[in-house]
Amino acid sequence: MAREWQQRRFAEYVMPDAVYYQSLWAVRGLARMEKRVRELDREITGDGCSASIVREGRRDYAAIRPTEKKAVEKITLEKRVEAIRRALDTVPENYRDFVYANIVYRKQPAGYQTKIWKIWKQRFLFHVARNLSMM
Repeated sequence: MAREWQQRRFAEYVMPDAVYYQSLWAVRGLARMEKRVRELDREITGDGCSASIVREGRRDYAAIRPTEKKAVEKITLEKRVEAIRRALDTVPENYRDFVYANIVYRKQPAGYQTKIWKIWKQRFLFHVARNLSMM
């Protein structure tokens, strides 16, 4: 597998390597996060009575809050998904699909001027890092 290299041409978009790779992996996990949000949505709004947390003699239910845990996980994932989608909106529409495919599927350029799509990829990843508060 080829290694990802960060473009260094525009200094204002250069990130620390750790942040660059974290933003790459955040984008690569976008489909998984969206799927998990749908699953959580079904679980939260579903039957609602799948498990009981009532226990005799126990007054503190802080340790057992399955619905709250799912709701917090769902909100966290929704914010991450929305941050990545907002960053993708900064890329011109004719480059969006390819930049995303290059990051997620490591698709090689065919018909794109190499320097231009790489610049948009760098800006996209920069905005992902900024939106996810990594920078």
